[in-house]
Amino acid sequence: MLIDRNKKMNVPAYIATLIIVITLIIVIFIVYKYHVEGEAIPPFKISKINVVSTAQTENLQAQEGTYIADIVQNNDVRIAIEKNPDYKKEAIIKKITINNIQIDPKDTKGNIEIYRPSQGEKLYEYQEQYKIDEQIEYIGEQETYTKGEVLQISNQGGILDFSIIVNNLGTITYNENEAIKVDGTLLKQIGIEKISYQVKFDLIIELENDINLKTKITLDLPTGNILENGIETTETTNMKTVFKRI
Repeated sequence: MLIDRNKKMNVPAYIATLIIVITLIIVIFIVYKYHVEGEAIPPFKISKINVVSTAQTENLQAQEGTYIADIVQNNDVRIAIEKNPDYKKEAIIKKITINNIQIDPKDTKGNIEIYRPSQGEKLYEYQEQYKIDEQIEYIGEQETYTKGEVLQISNQGGILDFSIIVNNLGTITYNENEAIKVDGTLLKQIGIEKISYQVKFDLIIELENDINLKTKITLDLPTGNILENGIETTETTNMKTVFKRI
């Protein structure tokens, strides 16, 4: 009888333990699901990433009837941010930051660098004043504007523009009456048979209500086969981007 009485006394403890175990399992499942899937309905989403890869000449110099120019491999990147139509609350972009930039050169020669849009007539001028060392910031305003000292993006979504290049690849020399095709095929002319590298970075959207969302983006560059085709364009849409609160 004593054994049976003890067993009856332990039943509440068993039930409490079972409830704790089930609760822990549910919490672990929720945490894991969020880690994999992120926000179920984020206020904003990446609707499209467009990359145009090619090569061009820079620092052209004339010397006694010939021209000498540096060859730069460039990738113009456009990331479209738009309001999530499934998010029914008000959401206003305060700032978008690209940081934690990681570059894997693989077997690519030269220097890999990132530039913001220039303030001149050309979209990109690869000058020191436009070079990005650590991060790019776009401030939320009424409209997107990239020609000012401060980069702006519409607080309801817009386009993030920047260019990733490889310089110090080599130079090309040609006569003043010689026409050359300025595109990715220039790389073959300076002896480059393969070029492939990877750039990763965090994209953080800060909202006016102090909600901060982060996702990681990976770009394999250049896109396509520019050594043969000269210029290649890729457009990625309907991405399942995972945004998490930070």
